[in-house]
Amino acid sequence: MWRLHRYYLRELTVNASVTFLVLFAVALVSFIYRGIQRAAGGAILDALTITLLFALDSVQHLLTISFLLATVMTYTRAAQDRELTAIRAAGISPRVPMMPALLLGVFLSAVASVGAHYVIPWVHYNKYHVVADVVRNMFLNLRLGSDRIKLLDTGFVMAFREQDGREYRDCRLYCPRLLEGMQSPILFVDRVTIPPFVEGDEFLSVVLTGVRDPIGGTSSRDDLVFALSAPDFGNRGRRHDGDADLRSDQLLAEVLRDVHPQPQQAWFALFRRCSASLMPALLAPIGYCLGELSRERGRVFALLLTLLPLVLYYAGDLIGARLMVSGDRAWVGWLPLVLVSALAMTLVWRQLRR
Repeated sequence: MWRLHRYYLRELTVNASVTFLVLFAVALVSFIYRGIQRAAGGAILDALTITLLFALDSVQHLLTISFLLATVMTYTRAAQDRELTAIRAAGISPRVPMMPALLLGVFLSAVASVGAHYVIPWVHYNKYHVVADVVRNMFLNLRLGSDRIKLLDTGFVMAFREQDGREYRDCRLYCPRLLEGMQSPILFVDRVTIPPFVEGDEFLSVVLTGVRDPIGGTSSRDDLVFALSAPDFGNRGRRHDGDADLRSDQLLAEVLRDVHPQPQQAWFALFRRCSASLMPALLAPIGYCLGELSRERGRVFALLLTLLPLVLYYAGDLIGARLMVSGDRAWVGWLPLVLVSALAMTLVWRQLRR
């Protein structure tokens, strides 16, 4: 029997690896635009890092889908070549050719469990914090790459004609509140200078030189200096960290110590991760049964059948999330696993007792 196990295990491993690499490459390409967009103004290494982290965040889904596709295609090929028929005719239980898929599924479930509870939360957190340093956020918030700059929440808007590094010449400044000694909300400024920001400073200075009032005809001989709070740059537009950013042990510790603001939501996140981790092991018998069912209908039909467990899983996940929001029921995190388990028991009961 070990030769039969090794034969199908080798084919399953090769098919799953190739399918996963193809799907991961597709995900990596699809996130390139988002990586470039989020790293606007940064180095190419920042864009590549963000792209890679976004792709890694989807690895758990890609792993489950690739394993299901590999299992269905492997056993569909075996059924069409009459290998499964010969095994049954020899008096060997169909559980024997199914066992390699179960072994690989259990192994992938263990890998997915480590990823879901420890690796994916780290990836999910860091993909939003690659460009979280103060200078980068300052660049994004001030939009120094365009010809119009909005000075954060002060309401001041500046347009310039020429730029030389951090110095802007021939500027027009819109002031929502009149400056002292000025009668117009629109001022002409000869030069605006933004000195380099030094890490550790609490304020960023904006220096206005040669300010003129086109209506009142007044001008300021002294430089005007705006001091903007540095923490505003680092915190502006920053997302709030949630349960998806915490490892399962940290999340469970917060619940058990009664410090989590929404314990039911935390339990739901834990149950959801456990449900997703167990999916590869559960999909192994489903893939075998779907492959055997597709013996006379071909591989295209087999690929269409793979949509059934995937639709059940993601529909259950979506419905569970909605029920959690509306009813605060943590147990709905197991709903995807329950739906797919019902399908697995139906298929296994039908195929193994034929």
